[in-house]
Amino acid sequence: MSTTAELRPGDPHWQAYVGPPRQYDFMGATQFRLLCALGLRAHHDVLDLGCGSLRAGRLLLVYLESGRYHGIEPNRWLVREGIRREVGRFLAWRKRPRFDHNADFRCDGFGKRFHYVVAQSIFSHAGKDLVRHALGNVREALRLDGLFLATFVHGDEDFTGDGWIYPECVAYRPDTVRALADESGLAALPIPWYHPRQHWWLLAREAAALPTPEEAALLNGVVLRDPEFRPGVAAALAAADAHAKEGRRVTEA
Repeated sequence: MSTTAELRPGDPHWQAYVGPPRQYDFMGATQFRLLCALGLRAHHDVLDLGCGSLRAGRLLLVYLESGRYHGIEPNRWLVREGIRREVGRFLAWRKRPRFDHNADFRCDGFGKRFHYVVAQSIFSHAGKDLVRHALGNVREALRLDGLFLATFVHGDEDFTGDGWIYPECVAYRPDTVRALADESGLAALPIPWYHPRQHWWLLAREAAALPTPEEAALLNGVVLRDPEFRPGVAAALAAADAHAKEGRRVTEA
């Protein structure tokens, strides 16, 4: 078997198939941190859309009450490997996660609405047809006060193809992301939470469920003391400085 250092994103290995294997730990932790920063508590219901090998799920399962974690993943082998290698059968038995293996972004198989839905690096591999379909399904699965956390790759031009594109990535203009959300009846807000390659968005059925722009500015997710993520520190410092200057300008006006 190849060592993790030799693996590439998309390789048939539980840590590599879902993204850069060297960042498996970080990408799970940053989702958990963001959910907690947005108010996640142990009694909330969470839907992990494209849960893979439980990269984030292994942390959420420990934190959430029994029966609160739900995952959708069409690749059954990833969930099996995640439970076997990352979670353990005892914790899975005790926390009673529920899984659905549909490949159509259907979110209605659990018979409930969710406080939080997270889709990390799902729409970075999806044409607009799938994005529209997924957004509509997630809207119906969200509580009125629920939040949908999703990442997109930003670009100057929109990807024009359809279907599932993996492991290649596709990009959309921020205005296009807003338009797709609006078409699906979702309010949308980009947030500055650090991601090494993509951008985080918050979506909700009700705009009142979203943080204010001032509150969103606090969500930077900066990672200190790790050279691999040092660019995020510089970006967060620059954003904080710009926000402070804008505040002074408004006050002085």
